[in-house]
Amino acid sequence: MADHPTLSPRLGHFLPYLLLRRLRAVAWPDSGGERAVFLLILVLTVLYGAGFGLLLNSSTRSDKVADLLPALLIGFNAMLLVSALLIDFVPTLRPVVRAVPEHFPVSARLNVVTAFLLDFITLRRLTIVAGLLTALAVAPRHAQVPGFGLLLVLGAATLSFNFRLLVALRRWRHPLLGLHAASLLLMCWWLSQPQGPHHAALGVGMALLPWVLWAAQLYWLGPYFSARYLPAEAGTASAPSQVLAHLSPEWKVYARKAWLPLLMGLVFKVLMVGVGGYMLGKEGRGPHIGFFSVFFMAFQPAIGFTYVNNNLFGFLSPLVGNELQRLGLTRRILLLYARLVGPVVLVDCLLSAALLLGLFPAMRWQLLGLLPLAAVAFTSVGLWGSLYQAKPVVKAVDFANMRNNTSTLMSFCTIAFAMFLYFVPWWWLRILVAALVGASAWWPIRAVLHNDGRLRRRLWGSIGL
Repeated sequence: MADHPTLSPRLGHFLPYLLLRRLRAVAWPDSGGERAVFLLILVLTVLYGAGFGLLLNSSTRSDKVADLLPALLIGFNAMLLVSALLIDFVPTLRPVVRAVPEHFPVSARLNVVTAFLLDFITLRRLTIVAGLLTALAVAPRHAQVPGFGLLLVLGAATLSFNFRLLVALRRWRHPLLGLHAASLLLMCWWLSQPQGPHHAALGVGMALLPWVLWAAQLYWLGPYFSARYLPAEAGTASAPSQVLAHLSPEWKVYARKAWLPLLMGLVFKVLMVGVGGYMLGKEGRGPHIGFFSVFFMAFQPAIGFTYVNNNLFGFLSPLVGNELQRLGLTRRILLLYARLVGPVVLVDCLLSAALLLGLFPAMRWQLLGLLPLAAVAFTSVGLWGSLYQAKPVVKAVDFANMRNNTSTLMSFCTIAFAMFLYFVPWWWLRILVAALVGASAWWPIRAVLHNDGRLRRRLWGSIGL
């Protein structure tokens, strides 16, 4: 152990180093494109927080804003809590892992504390916290509003960690699991009773309860967070072999490597669109506007692209590498993309259409027009990403790495186009932008048909061959 003098059971030595390293990796990644995307998201979040702070300040001068503020805060807190809870579960589960290797002289409980602090530092949490801190700085007289929002974010992050720690330890029948479920039910009940008595006090208690359970879990299960008790890593999951036997070679590779993110996208679609239809039918009106900040992603076929199809040739690197080595870039590459992406997008759009027609009133059926526009735009972006922003897929069916298997820049473009198509009210502008994005696919198609040397070498190196 003399080779590692900076590591000791005391927090003051290795923990600040790990936290700064994690913060730098999230906030300032090595890739210039990822840095640009992070800075853009951060600027947008800060502007949103500043606008929210100005709205809070204007509530003291405008009676209309003062009357609207209570309902707005209810929706804001509900959206904040739901968003903070979904960060670690949708569309993929983030596992809890040991931050310090087993052979270092660090106790299991201290490893739990370290894993918890490192787990909190994610891109989405940092942007949420940045927006709330901006609102706090702009509206210091209304500090209790963003302050309560920060408390909700911390409580949701703690509850998420508690659940995922039990999953990591395979403690499916542990008594604490029932208490965590009760804490989650308390959060759901609190969201459903915005006008109930002592709503604010119950909200504070609801946000602090996960911390109490975290302390109990640390004392009770902390010693078991070591290699002796942690289960060994399971092998890569695959679809049933008897089903794969009837598929073509490209579909076999695609199904083995991409079934999990595609399935998670469909489950997320059913849940979000189903919840929207249920709330519409129960209350006679649509959900709060904050709900649609997630609904637009679920309704359109965006998740399949952000997690798989924006890097299709990275997922199919053995097949694509063999094709490049034998023939170079040919129309067979384009046909491969069309044969795989086309059916997936079609199933996604048909499911969205079925849910919309079955759960929403006729006045909402105009959203069906978004599906072909989104399909054209996303397919074009996916072709650009699969050719020019391809990257090797190390562990395709792995909860921790699934979100890193596609280009961050291309995923951001997909989300940006989805937001534009959903929130812009003019159909002529939607059609024009979708047509322009779809027509831009001619450039990579032309490069493939001409067997462009630079693109061929770039794709070969990008997929790790």
